[in-house]
Amino acid sequence: MTEYLHGYNLVIDPEQGTRQPDGTWAQDVTLVLLDAPGPECRRPVAITLTPEQARELAFELLAAAEHAARTTTPQPEGDDQ
Repeated sequence: MTEYLHGYNLVIDPEQGTRQPDGTWAQDVTLVLLDAPGPECRRPVAITLTPEQARELAFELLAAAEHAARTTTPQPEGDDQ
């Protein structure tokens, strides 16, 4: 089942991260999906990603957006969604 949420927020929390083998600290990226405000809104959904996972997701989103932009067709008459 697909759930449609209406907004997002990105957070880099200095307290979250992973110590790398070379001693550096890689901070995690948290993606929070938000519902539209209202009486039936759902709780936010969050996922925390490593920098590598965040880059991979960003690449996949960019590729999907490029594909969607190339394959967009005109909206049928009378379809007001």
